[in-house]
Amino acid sequence: MTVSPTSASDITVRTLYDIFDVSEEEGPGRLVYTARQAHYTLPFLVLSALQREGEPMGPAAAGELARARRRAEHYRNLVAELPGDLPYTVMKGPALAAAYPPGLLRPQGDVDLIVPDERQLWRAVRELSARGEPDRVWVTVVGPEHHLLVTLVWPPEEPLLDPEHRVELSTAGLLGDFGAVPVRVLPPADPTLSALVCLAEERLQRRFHPRDALDLYALAGQADGPSGDEIVDAAARMLLAPELVELITYTAELLPVDRFTGLLPRLEEAAEAERARRAGTESGPEPTGVRETLAAGGPVHGIALGSPDELRGLETARVHWYGDEALLLTPVGAYLLVCDAVVPRERHAGALAELDRLREGGIPGGIRGPVAPTVRT
Repeated sequence: MTVSPTSASDITVRTLYDIFDVSEEEGPGRLVYTARQAHYTLPFLVLSALQREGEPMGPAAAGELARARRRAEHYRNLVAELPGDLPYTVMKGPALAAAYPPGLLRPQGDVDLIVPDERQLWRAVRELSARGEPDRVWVTVVGPEHHLLVTLVWPPEEPLLDPEHRVELSTAGLLGDFGAVPVRVLPPADPTLSALVCLAEERLQRRFHPRDALDLYALAGQADGPSGDEIVDAAARMLLAPELVELITYTAELLPVDRFTGLLPRLEEAAEAERARRAGTESGPEPTGVRETLAAGGPVHGIALGSPDELRGLETARVHWYGDEALLLTPVGAYLLVCDAVVPRERHAGALAELDRLREGGIPGGIRGPVAPTVRT
């Protein structure tokens, strides 16, 4: 169903009833419930829209919305408090939040930062950790150049009800599909173009859902922004024309996005060219084991083994091989590198034993080469 709200940029409660296919007779409770089923962050938006239009709220709903607003403020403060000489780019979130109408809370699960090289990445991790020790730090190695993706996880204000706080830092902006679509280090510099390609990139990992449509709709209502030529060019350069076509088509079935639907004929031409490029990409045999997977571009994930004090002096991560296994030794901890969904206990125990052996011999002896490249800006 396509809705016709009062203005191109407005997102009203009526808009939300329509996009979630809930009748107004079912009431706001059903609307919030359906939004929660679509994505865990969407109740934040629905509750803020209901509040803006004067819907009475009990303490539970008001408390959830208040926590969500504090969550968004917490994310803004985390980024704002990073040192001024630390180079980073905030991906997607700020440009999208700014496109939403005043008073509405754009659904946000985490914060994504790009940093220009590995040393700055670990510096950013230390700065963020100093503002509150994270519960968990996940590390993934991606791409033939071994880019790093580091995820910091903190408990939320209300751990029994709210999603965890997460900040993701990477030395590459767009990680691709680990196959025909490679890592692209730098997204477009224009914030709106960057947000568009990041939205399209999501399709490489999952299907689109109403939050993506609402984000695109908000961007469509902006008074200014990139030209059609710039949008088509960015989609082609970032190898995401098929995904952007799908996002616009999906959204247009729910919301009016004339600003983008008019570009579909040109985007479809770029999409056809991209599909042909992908079809012509040679796909060798599926890599087996960590060594082959690393060489082929990953992803290779790290299983945390602890944070020995001996590692804190490292400025960059190092890979230590023992047989066919590898430890990733980083300034924030040691990790067993794996590409399997299930890791036997004996393999994990062997990694701990190898880490103990390394510590006894003196880290970083025997550790080879930096993991991530320097990113040119």
